[in-house]
Amino acid sequence: MRLRDAGVVAIVAAGTSAALALVHPWGNLGSAPGAGAPILIGSSVPPEVRRVLETKCADCHSNHTRWPAYSRLAPGSWLMEHDVHAARSAMNFSNWQQMQPDEQARLLASIAAEVANRRMPVRQYLLLHPSARLTDAERKGIVAWTHSERRRIRSEAGQAKGQS
Repeated sequence: MRLRDAGVVAIVAAGTSAALALVHPWGNLGSAPGAGAPILIGSSVPPEVRRVLETKCADCHSNHTRWPAYSRLAPGSWLMEHDVHAARSAMNFSNWQQMQPDEQARLLASIAAEVANRRMPVRQYLLLHPSARLTDAERKGIVAWTHSERRRIRSEAGQAKGQS
């Protein structure tokens, strides 16, 4: 193949990829509501844990996703949108305040288990975002927060039941 032909093929492939990136099989996740609002509204999160959650978890588990350049070209855009959709469906920190206390407690238990067992962040995410890897201290901080937050939620729920 001549160099000119290869250039034409590359231009056509890039154009096709860019056009296909306009198709959003899981909805246009880049336009999620509340993208500028703080995460975990209504929860009591220590500042150091909040920083970790915002910088290492919120990309997938909130409406604060940072969409890098490669997320604008199909099929990479579809893979990323699929993963973000699945993560937000499992747990979206941007919707925390709208959740019932029992759902929050369940999710906190899930966070603790996933983080303690090193299932989060997922490996495929870490391949492109190595800075999202959690240190042992960050893991311990998240797990400790989930336990204290579950106790706080249960205590407040118990007080509310006692008042009714």
